[in-house]
Amino acid sequence: MLTIEEIKNISFRKATLSGGYRAEDVDSFIDEVIATFEQQKKEKTNLVHKIDRLATRLEEYREDEETVRNALLTSQKMSDACIKEAKEKAAKIIRDAEEKAQTLVAEANNMTVLEKEKYLQLQQDAVALRNELIELYTKHIQSIDDLPTMSDVEQSRQELDEKYPTTPVQTAPQPAPAAPAQPEEPAPQISEAQKVTDATTRVAIKRPGKFNHLKFGDNYDVSGE
Repeated sequence: MLTIEEIKNISFRKATLSGGYRAEDVDSFIDEVIATFEQQKKEKTNLVHKIDRLATRLEEYREDEETVRNALLTSQKMSDACIKEAKEKAAKIIRDAEEKAQTLVAEANNMTVLEKEKYLQLQQDAVALRNELIELYTKHIQSIDDLPTMSDVEQSRQELDEKYPTTPVQTAPQPAPAAPAQPEEPAPQISEAQKVTDATTRVAIKRPGKFNHLKFGDNYDVSGE
């Protein structure tokens, strides 16, 4: 196949001394030129077909690219929507948890306030009971102080003897003592504290009230109004 440079620089042999070229050289050159043009035409046709195929494939690629782009955009939109929905759900869960926590804290605070009030009320009831017991014991002590003592008895004896003097009475002779009887058991001595305790118990039994559930010692069931 001839090139452009070969065609430009072609030279033919002289046919005669006066001029002209040999016919076989010219014919051979023409045949080569024709073959070259036919080859170039064939190559051009093949190139045109290749270009057409490439153009078709390029168009397909562009369509595929548009499809992929649309799919990516759709996927991005769906992803954004899912993320937005997830954030909204998470925010709602957090809000609900905070509200529930605040409710629990408020309920616990209210329960604490009620328990504190109950505790203080119990202390107030205990103070009232203490004051009532002190008042009751004070009255008992005053009652005990009003009772006569042995010194009061001796003083009364002396006063009566001075105011109403008497002579000793003669007594008849006593018969011989009989056989000694079995000594009786002495009556148990009751202390002043036991008397106060018994009196307090009797008063407490007669006065049922809101303190029946309270107990002080083994012998006490103190009640109050």
